[in-house]
Amino acid sequence: MPDVSATATSTTAQVQLWHAPSSAQQPGRIEIQCQRWMPAAEVQAAQRFRRPTTRHQHIIGRGMSRRLLGGDGVDPHAIEFHWLPHGKPEVRRPDEAKQAFNVAHTDGLVLCGIADTDDILLGVDVEPLDRKTDAKLAVRYFSAPEVEYLSRCGDPIRRQQTFLRIWTLKESFIKAIGTGLHTPLGHFAFEKIDDDQPELRVLQPGLDQGRYWTFRCFSPRPGYIASVAIGASADTLRCNYLLQRLETLCIDTDDPDLD
Repeated sequence: MPDVSATATSTTAQVQLWHAPSSAQQPGRIEIQCQRWMPAAEVQAAQRFRRPTTRHQHIIGRGMSRRLLGGDGVDPHAIEFHWLPHGKPEVRRPDEAKQAFNVAHTDGLVLCGIADTDDILLGVDVEPLDRKTDAKLAVRYFSAPEVEYLSRCGDPIRRQQTFLRIWTLKESFIKAIGTGLHTPLGHFAFEKIDDDQPELRVLQPGLDQGRYWTFRCFSPRPGYIASVAIGASADTLRCNYLLQRLETLCIDTDDPDLD
C-alpha cells in the first residue's frame, strides 16, 4: 500500500499492519509462539473457546499484540490492558507500551494494526473475499448512498468485493471509535469507495468524535480484503503504512518445539 509522506508542517505516525495465518484444527507454529507471549492466566482463559479456529485466532491476536506493543524493550507478559465500555482494549501500563492498536480476525487470518503513538484512534477489519454476501444485508445495514452504489455494480463478483470493501471500512471505523455494532452502520457512509483513500461522511452529528479521519483498503494476503481507520486530532497528521508478516518476527527455526 502507498506511503503518505509528511510535509514540512505535518507530523507523521508510523502505522504497522501485521498479519498472521491461523490454523483450522491443531495449533501451528504461529499459535505456539504467540501463546508464549501471553501470561498463563490468559492462556488458560483462551481455552474457553471450544472451536479450534476461534481459539487459535484469539491466541494469535492476544499474543501478537503483546509482542508488538512491547517491542524489544518490554516483556510481553508485563503489559496490562483495560477495556473501554464496549470492549475495545487499551494499554493500562507500562507507559512504554501505550500505543494505539486494534486486532481483527477472520477464518484463516489475524490482523493487528499498531501505531507509534496513543494520540490517535485506530481500527482494523479483515474479511475473506470468498465470504458469502447478500444484498438484503446491505439494505438492512448500509446507508442509502452505499446501497445505491452497490446496486450499480452489475458484475456479481465486483458487487461482492464492493460489499466486503464497504463492510471492512465500516467495521474499521466503529472499532476505532470503540463502539462496535452499538453504532448503527447506517449512521455514516463512505464516498469514493473504490479510491485508495475512501472518504467518510457522517450522517449522525458527533459520530466522528471531532477527529480527522483517513482510511485505507488493502489486501494483506491473497484472498483477503482489509481496511484501516485512523482518527487524528489534527488534519496535519500524515501516516506511513507498513505491511508486515508476523512469520518474520515470531518464528525461531532453532526451536525444536516449533518444528
